Amino acid sequence: MAERLALVVDDVGANREFVERLLNGAKFKVNAASTGKAAQQIITLQDELAMAIVDMKLPDMSGLDLIRKLRLKYPSAYLVVASMYDERSTMEKAFTVGCNVYLVKPHGFMELYQRLMRSELSALIKEPQLIIDQYGPRVFKPVVSSVPKPSTPQ
Repeated sequence: MAERLALVVDDVGANREFVERLLNGAKFKVNAASTGKAAQQIITLQDELAMAIVDMKLPDMSGLDLIRKLRLKYPSAYLVVASMYDERSTMEKAFTVGCNVYLVKPHGFMELYQRLMRSELSALIKEPQLIIDQYGPRVFKPVVSSVPKPSTPQ
């Protein structure tokens, strides 16, 4: 089996180490960073990336900006945003920039680990975008505006 490379980016050392241990247990080789800049240095040296778990709030940049960069460089990577924020607008932004999973801390890490242990990553990538929070996993459903579009005169 090819080596599965993962990236964990979180400015809180205990959080970063916990997620590293989970991913090591799921048979990933993990690189870790505490800032967006450090993460960008890592990805300049890595041609492939199977997955990344990125904290929403980093000291030097937005986790969403980093997810956007990761999605551009690694179009088939499994990208997870981990955040304390459970606002709908924040989730929408995260999915818009390309994450596969929005995980609300501290809930969901064990659910994510179990998903990684029981499914191939290639199958998870094909799943719909997920929110994992205190209620468990659920499919993200974008809000569809009910405001009618203005008609153009003919």
